[in-house]
Amino acid sequence: MFFIGMLWGGAIAVLVTWLIFKRVSVKWYEWLMGALALLFAMMTVQHYFGSLNEYEPTAGWMGALIFGVIAIILAAVTFQLVWRRRRSAA
Repeated sequence: MFFIGMLWGGAIAVLVTWLIFKRVSVKWYEWLMGALALLFAMMTVQHYFGSLNEYEPTAGWMGALIFGVIAIILAAVTFQLVWRRRRSAA
């Protein structure tokens, strides 16, 4: 678990550095939506493997589907908000 946190922390640090380098401004609600998308993605993985550990593959797939779709939708909306604002400013 420690190494997963280190990987996520490093990935977020690289993302923030890249955004600063490219001069992309991100609003507070976009950060919040991105964090929620990341949280739901981690919940997807945890629920799936936890359910497989308990020998409940159907529950694992259904939970992964529900949490995964929410994560994908939140990530896509966040990306679109940032991308459209940057494109309109240019």
